Amino acid sequence: MEEILGILTQLGLTEYESKAYISLVSLINAKADEISKNSGVPRSKIYPVLENLEKKDLIKIKQGRPLEYHVIAPEISLKNYEENIIHNIHILQQKLTRIYEEKLPHVNTPIITVEGLDKILKKEYEIIKQTKKILYLRIGFILPSEIENIKKALNKLINNGIKIRILAVEECEIDGKVVSIRDIFEDMDVEIKYKQLPSAQLIIRDYKEMFLVFAENSGMSISNSNMVGLFNTYSVIISNYLSAFNKQWSKL
Repeated sequence: MEEILGILTQLGLTEYESKAYISLVSLINAKADEISKNSGVPRSKIYPVLENLEKKDLIKIKQGRPLEYHVIAPEISLKNYEENIIHNIHILQQKLTRIYEEKLPHVNTPIITVEGLDKILKKEYEIIKQTKKILYLRIGFILPSEIENIKKALNKLINNGIKIRILAVEECEIDGKVVSIRDIFEDMDVEIKYKQLPSAQLIIRDYKEMFLVFAENSGMSISNSNMVGLFNTYSVIISNYLSAFNKQWSKL
């Protein structure tokens, strides 16, 4: 019961609303005083609580003296409630993302260090997925474990008409195994050129965000341990890296 109560409060119901709703689900239909006694919601609070549940389309109120309260089958009511929440989250995401994107170029956030392979890969995918116009990648290495997810994320951008420009080494050696980067991207509709590069990855999206990842290199093979990522939105830093990228690109 505590688990159900916790989930309902996470969905936006108050504690009293959650208790009253759970009570009415078990009673199916009941009067206010019975729901109050069964749920532990004070009688002085039960009427506005039940009115709120009706507004949320979780119960129905049958007029009469006294009023009767009927629960709507959870299979129906919670499905509708879920759809409304998802719809509102989608609208909220769009509006907040628009505000974030508008303000991002004008705010210098600190350079953030990201450590640990899982956190680094998560940050890379996050930046790639947020791209709206153009994505720059400089790939000095690629881990076998990230190939499938990166290709999937890039293909989604391609399908949305987003431009992708890549500078990459033709192959790299990861933990003693050779990875052909040329083979990875040969079937993808991206602009790509190959050259010798340091053992690092650079991601720049929409001229707004940049992520630079360094890997440990023994001189012969790259290790996926001790990787470090640097994330920043400083326009001056991004501009300098883009300038260097474009100079390298134009020479090839």
